[in-house]
Amino acid sequence: MFRTLFHIGSFEIHTYGMMQAIAFFTAIFIATRRAKKEGVDPNIIFDFAIWFLVSLVIGARLWYVIEHIREYSANPFDIFKIWEGGLVFYGGFVGGLFGGLLFLRIRKLSFTKIGDILAPSLAISVSIGRIGCFLNGCCYGRISERYGISFPSRGFPPAYADQLKQNLIKPGAAESLPVIPTQLFAVLDNLIIFTILIFLSRRKPFQGFLIWLFFGLYGLHRFIIDFFRYYEDVAKVLGILTLSQVTSLVIIILSVSALAILYRSKGKKKKQAK
Repeated sequence: MFRTLFHIGSFEIHTYGMMQAIAFFTAIFIATRRAKKEGVDPNIIFDFAIWFLVSLVIGARLWYVIEHIREYSANPFDIFKIWEGGLVFYGGFVGGLFGGLLFLRIRKLSFTKIGDILAPSLAISVSIGRIGCFLNGCCYGRISERYGISFPSRGFPPAYADQLKQNLIKPGAAESLPVIPTQLFAVLDNLIIFTILIFLSRRKPFQGFLIWLFFGLYGLHRFIIDFFRYYEDVAKVLGILTLSQVTSLVIIILSVSALAILYRSKGKKKKQAK
């Protein structure tokens, strides 16, 4: 909708980048407050965040480039223009998880303890970040006259530019064809996940519950919403499911398995204590 927030001479401040920054600092604020309550040094959260952020951006961008390899093979230098949008959560998840686990291993910290502290922050950061996607016009849904909204031509947002390339709209069209605003659904879904995690944070049955619950709920959300997202056929596995949906299924299975293992482990500890 509004890709550029404002200009400073020839320098532009993009809404996408601004919202990602707000998402990051909001997540850090919430996580450090939760860390204090859990008796963890907030500086650990700051250090972790740097590792996680760098790894997340690299992974998220690489995943997006792979899904749109045709576009970037023709314009390879566009790969570095992350301020224009083009980050995939699961790419960031893989990259951030790798960087985060490496940090935890070096600092000899517990994944489940730190993970439970960070879980609500992950949910709210995704929610805020998706507002940036909406304002940027990326990560949009399929064409729908009944449930869609149109993106104006101003700034050539991805929804408009993609339809122009596919000859779905004529050059000079005032706006794109209406598409399902999947970004806004993602905002709402992740806000709900955040609320659930905060509510359960004082009632969690065992350590590791919140982080694995987040993975499972997000996986379910992403698997469902991808049926309404627009993807090129090359981004689909066997032309049926998106790469993100396949990853979602894997994440859901891992999450359910981890929660079951941790629950049984808790039960065994109780029996041994008796």
